[in-house]
Amino acid sequence: MKYRVLNRFSACRLLLALLVATFFILGCEGENRGASAPAQQVQPSMQASMPNQDAAIEVLKARLFDDPDNSALLSALGDAYFQQRRFDEAIPIYRRAIIFNPEDFDALNDLGLAYHYTGNSQAALEALERSISANPDYKYARLSKGFILLSLGRYEEAEAPLRKALALDPNGNIGAEAGRMLGRVEVMRAAN
Repeated sequence: MKYRVLNRFSACRLLLALLVATFFILGCEGENRGASAPAQQVQPSMQASMPNQDAAIEVLKARLFDDPDNSALLSALGDAYFQQRRFDEAIPIYRRAIIFNPEDFDALNDLGLAYHYTGNSQAALEALERSISANPDYKYARLSKGFILLSLGRYEEAEAPLRKALALDPNGNIGAEAGRMLGRVEVMRAAN
């Protein structure tokens, strides 16, 4: 009898942890992964110090204690750090996730953005190239690459990935953001 109660308690604790993590992930990401859209990161994050994100981080860490090789949990923890603009903490977590799932194009994209926000744009571009290689139709990686190239002043190089992002999502938010960035490329081209 005691064994059965302990199992129910453990199962309930596990279920609660998964529900909190799922709520966090879906609440922060919606249709798109929050960490993936560079335009959202240009503006200061309004969610950077929300207590539910701290709780989600703790839940994810607890789950990873029991399952340290789970790439989905690692990516979710990286996303939680990213949402709080804790890029230095997100980077090693994304790198671990990629070790266990080298073709995780979304984690590679987010790793690239985290590298960029910590001042390592070369590593960022390398991670984004790996993301694009893993999934050539991943519009977020194309937008991220264009965003980084544009922020580095490499306007001509930014044009191709931005055009591809626009082509992949002509009527969506990613396409709209790519179009705005392409407008900046045109302004810079006209100025030179």
